[in-house]
Amino acid sequence: MKRVALGAIAIGLVLRFAHLDRKVYWHDEVFTSLRVAGYVGSRVQAEVSDQSRFTAADLLRYQQLPSAPSLADTWATLSDHPEHPPLYYLLAHGWARRFGASVAGYRAIAAGFGAIAMLAVFWLGRQLFPLSPTTAWIATALLAVSPVQLIYSQEAREYSLWVVGLLLAHGALVRSLQRDTAWAWVLYGLALELAWYGSLMTALLGLSHLVFMALSQRQLKTWLAFACAHGLAMGLFAPWLGVMAHGWGRVQTVTAWANEAMPLAFLAQFWGLHYSSTLVDFNAPLSHPFTVVGPALAIALLVVSLRHLIHKHPRQVALFIGCGLLVPPLVLMGGDVIRGSQFSGATRYFFPSLVLVPLAIAPLIDDNLAHSQRPQRLIGATLLALLLALGLTSGVAYSRAPAWWNKSFSSSNYILAAHFNQLPAPVILLEPGNNTLGEAISLSHYLTPNTEFWLLPENQLPPAATLKAVVQTQPQTALFVVNPTEELLDTLPAGWQVEVDQTVPAYLVRLQPARSLSPPQTRYLLRG
Repeated sequence: MKRVALGAIAIGLVLRFAHLDRKVYWHDEVFTSLRVAGYVGSRVQAEVSDQSRFTAADLLRYQQLPSAPSLADTWATLSDHPEHPPLYYLLAHGWARRFGASVAGYRAIAAGFGAIAMLAVFWLGRQLFPLSPTTAWIATALLAVSPVQLIYSQEAREYSLWVVGLLLAHGALVRSLQRDTAWAWVLYGLALELAWYGSLMTALLGLSHLVFMALSQRQLKTWLAFACAHGLAMGLFAPWLGVMAHGWGRVQTVTAWANEAMPLAFLAQFWGLHYSSTLVDFNAPLSHPFTVVGPALAIALLVVSLRHLIHKHPRQVALFIGCGLLVPPLVLMGGDVIRGSQFSGATRYFFPSLVLVPLAIAPLIDDNLAHSQRPQRLIGATLLALLLALGLTSGVAYSRAPAWWNKSFSSSNYILAAHFNQLPAPVILLEPGNNTLGEAISLSHYLTPNTEFWLLPENQLPPAATLKAVVQTQPQTALFVVNPTEELLDTLPAGWQVEVDQTVPAYLVRLQPARSLSPPQTRYLLRG
């Protein structure tokens, strides 16, 4: 069993560090580079707005460190987005100063934490199942090939760092309750602090630990130690809490998207996909039957695994894993149902629960493998082989793809850029908006350096004479708008037409004078 686990771990390591620069460098990752370099997004957008036209090369300068990089500037940009704790970005700043700013470099930091997470889950498995080392090996193998862990181990964001903090905090609490020494509780507090510096959603981990303590612990001494550990963690996190308090209005502004209502049935579809993505993920569209069958099977397996834990393992272990698996998602889902928000639609927010999925399933597999009856051993071996095969196949498919579901609205930028690069002189018009700068820079990573952008000062197309002057600078110039709003297209000057390019997986519109389009080539825009 150990050899099988080591093989899965080795492949998982390779997949985490393979093709780090292949995936689309999407909107959120673009802002990682901006913040690490010390650029405030709103100021960059204001700077490029002062230019009527600028190139992809002009935008990519903001992805590099300035000639005299300043940690103070980086800290200022991080303070402008206090919803993201600063640890990963400060590490990335140090990396960029030493090795240079690059897509692969920033993602390599995340991949490194993804590798450390394997060690952390093995340690947690040994804490929970001290008499069964095989269970820890199986859990580590499952985490190594887990698609969702691989995906976020190649994201230039803080989430793989957070996973390490979550696993260490889980393990440190178990260790503290077993040893009940001052140093054990101090280590628990430090692990919690690491998790807090990974994400503010560590509050969900704290709630699951609080529920577990309420259901399992009665001694006042234990509760005091638990409270002191959390106090230590919050005390060490206090500097960033101060930043958040000072910029609370900013926090509310940049997280307003999560408070927008989403149909409950649509949101519920994601809840199951969060869990199925820990075992298998082929980036299927939401309309695919797998998005119903896959989550149903994954949740059924978790239910069976929890039932097995309750009946075959100590109550404390089953209670700990059960609270960790159930409390965070119930809080997220219940909060969204009550408030009409959409926090539970984000897979990353489920990490306090998802990191325990391998540890919930591993005992079921291990106990079947060790069973005295051959049919039970066959069930355990088959289940392990199936899960490893699904995870590895998903990982290989992910590694080969230029984009995945976690790239969100930037997923088509790779294909869009390839399309623009085939044209002699494209000019891309951009509407002002929250995503404009990030999408423009994301595209710029894959465009020829001299590709021109034109950031509109308001949601209105320029006058016909201005548009015509741009086209006349070069006979081959073509004006495009990516994903334009209906309001923008309603301002189209008289005598101009819109042609929808249906060869790319995005809403791409070309603006042309009426006489430049012959009737067979014209596809008029219809929107209902």
